[in-house]
Amino acid sequence: MSSMSGRTLSDLKPGQNGVVLAVSGDIHFKQRLSALGLVNGTKVSLSHTAPLGNPRAYEVFDYILSLRNEEAKLITLQLTS
Repeated sequence: MSSMSGRTLSDLKPGQNGVVLAVSGDIHFKQRLSALGLVNGTKVSLSHTAPLGNPRAYEVFDYILSLRNEEAKLITLQLTS
């Protein structure tokens, strides 16, 4: 299994998966994502991209989470195969 770190959620391409390493941003943003289960160690994959590229939908556990690209850039992850 190959991996790369230092990437953000906004870097995911279709078919790529990653594991969350860190969530940046203000405390309210971190709390919101934590409540949704997006914390360190969470597996995530790109599900859909809006026609103009923003927002993007990510598969987290058994649900789809939609985030703006600006928000996705605050989430650092490690790419997995």
